[in-house]
Amino acid sequence: MAAPLGASAPLGSGSLFSGPYAGFKVGANVSNASGAYNKPTHTTVFPGFTLGYGFDVGSLMIGAEAFADLHHGSATFKDGGVDAKIGMPIGQIMPYARVGFTLDWPATRPHWGLGVEYAVTRNLGVAAEWTGDHTNSKNSSWNNNSFTVGMHYYFR
Repeated sequence: MAAPLGASAPLGSGSLFSGPYAGFKVGANVSNASGAYNKPTHTTVFPGFTLGYGFDVGSLMIGAEAFADLHHGSATFKDGGVDAKIGMPIGQIMPYARVGFTLDWPATRPHWGLGVEYAVTRNLGVAAEWTGDHTNSKNSSWNNNSFTVGMHYYFR
């Protein structure tokens, strides 16, 4: 019989945030570009997708996540990339940070963010997140900030 969601997990079963997962998100992207390519600051609502895997290492969750942000109206259009993710599960809540790369136009660039996820059930989590990236490329300065809410399904 499974332990209640709020109870401590049996030894060896991992946190509620470990293992493979897939997710969907929706958010607002605030972006701009200045220089040879000029696009004033504006906001675009967009859908996105995630695919990741997390490992428990002591009291931390360390993992990797691929993402696709389909904000075609952004200064950088649609983005995708890969981030390393580190979180600290505290029962059903996990604050986390992420850092990696966006791999799309106008150039590959650093990507970073902060978020928090709540385990609604053993298989379903909801997350709120801010991510950003910046690059100087093609004689222009590009800035992205995305604010999203989403759901992750953990395959258990």
